Amino acid sequence: MKKWLQGLAAGVFACAVLASCGSQNEDIQADINALAEELNTGITYQDPLAKLDDDMVGMLYSVDGLVDASVVYMGSGATAEEIAVFDCVDAATAKDKVKPIVEEHVQSQIEAFENYVPEEVAKLNEAVVRQAGEYVVLSVSNDKDGANEIIDKYLK
Repeated sequence: MKKWLQGLAAGVFACAVLASCGSQNEDIQADINALAEELNTGITYQDPLAKLDDDMVGMLYSVDGLVDASVVYMGSGATAEEIAVFDCVDAATAKDKVKPIVEEHVQSQIEAFENYVPEEVAKLNEAVVRQAGEYVVLSVSNDKDGANEIIDKYLK
């Protein structure tokens, strides 16, 4: 009986260990509002950024049905500065659908700013686009390193 209990205990322990070995990124629980707010206040922008409502986010990004929540900050349009944080329905959607949408948005902004305000293209070329687990984050600013530090605090 004692060996049977030891075997059962070992099996339960092994299952627990295996269950905890999933991808770290899938277990991330980030507060997207806090992340977006810290990106907004923790980095210096040339243009004051304002939080967009859900309708405006939907006009900028075609993510309906792909995200559970989103937070987007944009400036007046005089600069390309922007923050976008998406909590996607799952990690696969974040990686395979939402991140490419965000990357396409950046490319579209590059094309728009090339003739409008060419100086802003450098920011867009250095845009931070990160995906971790079910989250996708975009930061367009003059402070790529600062943005990465803030994102790391929330997505690691």
